[in-house]
Amino acid sequence: MKNILIVGALDSSGQAFIRQLSDLNSVNLTVYTPSHVTLPANVAGLTGEQIDEGGLSAAMLDQDAVVALVPTIRLVAVTQTIVTAAKATGAARVVVSRTDDIEELPGELRTAQRALIDLPVADLVTGLGSVRALLGLPMVVPSSQPLVSGLAG
Repeated sequence: MKNILIVGALDSSGQAFIRQLSDLNSVNLTVYTPSHVTLPANVAGLTGEQIDEGGLSAAMLDQDAVVALVPTIRLVAVTQTIVTAAKATGAARVVVSRTDDIEELPGELRTAQRALIDLPVADLVTGLGSVRALLGLPMVVPSSQPLVSGLAG
């Protein structure tokens, strides 16, 4: 079983991501978020700010992977805190995923990428599908959507 820590404020897509991951038997989830959110019963919830190194370090203990969900505007500060906490705890895998696709802040992106270079296994991605792929988690297709759509003829 993989122990995965999800760090960040959870919008509706982040909450759906948590629900989907909580259904996987191969994953044990902990969520570290700055605000109260309703989580599935089998998900541990911790409240704390992404830039609180002490709280974040404590949350990272015994985790196989850490996934930070970060808006681009806060990317540098959060990434630097994640890197510091990951070094302190020996986190095995870190994935920082931007929660938006803002490209107008290239300095933020470069600085975050440079900070992650200091970790043995770390990636900066955009999108939850990329997070799934990097962690080796299966893709989930909502039951209301068919896997293959038929062609009208």
